[in-house]
Amino acid sequence: LQVTVPEKKKVAMLFQPALLRCHFSTSSTQPAVVQWRFKSYCQDRMGEALGMVTSGLQTMSKRNLDWDPYLDCVDSRRTVRVVASKQGSAITIGDFYKERDISIVHDADLQIGKLMWGDSGLYYCLIITPDDVEGKNEESVELLVLGK
Repeated sequence: LQVTVPEKKKVAMLFQPALLRCHFSTSSTQPAVVQWRFKSYCQDRMGEALGMVTSGLQTMSKRNLDWDPYLDCVDSRRTVRVVASKQGSAITIGDFYKERDISIVHDADLQIGKLMWGDSGLYYCLIITPDDVEGKNEESVELLVLGK
């Protein structure tokens, strides 16, 4: 099983549609379950954009080049929720997104009709197959929603 996202970071405008792409290949003969999960930033990205990042975090991230204060924290310190799942042709939208124009199109792409402020964060494309468990079954894309 191999999951890839062509864009690791996507910047989009508020109230515009967005397509988060995800591709996968599998040796499974069973239909795969596609699930998109949302994880909020560990802290507000807008602070960075406006130059208000605390120097302690900058020092820490300079010391450990792989650590990102916005992306790397335990899930208990941020919002984690299921956006949508697809099995065969049946698509289930997560409770938080029920009133939104959201779908999984093509094989595994997440389509969001109108972006909202709270949509900025990490989106994980997770592929579940019953008989192909080797390889990488998830990949993430960062979505940053900007105003005009």
